[in-house]
Amino acid sequence: FSTTRMTVRRAIDALVSEGRLFRVQGKGTFVSHFELDKTYQKQGFTSNMLSLGVHPSSAVLSAGACEGDDEVRKSLELGPGEPLYCLERVRMADAAPIALERVWLSLKRFPRLPEFDFSRESLYEVLHQEFGLDLANGYSRQRINAVTVSGEDAQALFHAKKGVALRIRNVDYDKTHRPFAMADTLYHAGKYTLDVVI
Repeated sequence: FSTTRMTVRRAIDALVSEGRLFRVQGKGTFVSHFELDKTYQKQGFTSNMLSLGVHPSSAVLSAGACEGDDEVRKSLELGPGEPLYCLERVRMADAAPIALERVWLSLKRFPRLPEFDFSRESLYEVLHQEFGLDLANGYSRQRINAVTVSGEDAQALFHAKKGVALRIRNVDYDKTHRPFAMADTLYHAGKYTLDVVI
């Protein structure tokens, strides 16, 4: 082909910015198997993935009672010594890792959470069906930024030593404006696009 190296670089850069390719430093440029395009609305991961036509699944890394840091306890408006439930899982779309999710909820408010297998069940469905939480009329406060991920998080999400992720930290509120969950989620930047309509 009679194409200059600069033209090829520009074409690759364009494909990376579109999400069709992704780069791993020190390894190369790879084809994204798919790109998930989420139009921003309040819904759980499972229902979001199903609406995009992909099969959602989860691998639970840890689940159970935990302490939680001051930010978590303050965000959830927990009383002194109030027990906390922590859920950490890798979220997948068509068996490919797309997100690493950490969620904290009050065990006082949702005491039976440890009974459920969140590798198979949707957290939001359990909150709605088992605890009567009205999710349709709630809202979420979110902070979104791009971060470099390394260590165990990068291994779980990218199967690599490093990667770039879209980090979404949110506090979810019910219809009475009471916080019920806090989450810190890392989305694979090469496979996830967030569209916001204002």
